[in-house]
Amino acid sequence: MTGLNDTDIRLTDDWQLTQAADGDAPLCSGLDCLYQNIALEALTQPGDLFYDLAFGWGLYDFIQSEDSELTRLEIAQRPRLRLQKREVIVPESINISVSREDDAFRLRCTFRFMEEDEARELDVVISPVGVEVVESD
Repeated sequence: MTGLNDTDIRLTDDWQLTQAADGDAPLCSGLDCLYQNIALEALTQPGDLFYDLAFGWGLYDFIQSEDSELTRLEIAQRPRLRLQKREVIVPESINISVSREDDAFRLRCTFRFMEEDEARELDVVISPVGVEVVESD
C-alpha cells in the first residue's frame, strides 16, 4: 500500500502512462500519489497484485449483481474497510454511498486526508461489463 512519502509514475485519467515534453515519465508524490493509489486499488481484484495479494477492493464481484439492500451493503463495506486501513485518512470522514443508475451501481466515496481540510471524492461505476473510476458529478 502506498504511503504518504511515496512517489509513483503519474497516470492519465484513462490509467495510461503520461509523458513529459522531454520524453520522461512525470511523477506524482505525497497526497496526489496516495489518491492515485486508492483509485487503482478500487479497480483491482484482491490477488491480482503479485506482491500484495490483499490489495484491491474486489468490485468486479458485483458485475451483473441484483440490486438489493444486502448487495449495496456489501459493495459499501469493501471500500470502507480498505480506506480505514490507511493511517493518513481520518476514519470519521469516510462516507460511502451506493446508488443504482442505468443498470449500473454507482459508488461514491468521500474521505479526508489528515493534512487536508477538504474531503476528496472517488466515484466508481460498476456496470454489467466492468468497473471504472469516473469524474465526480
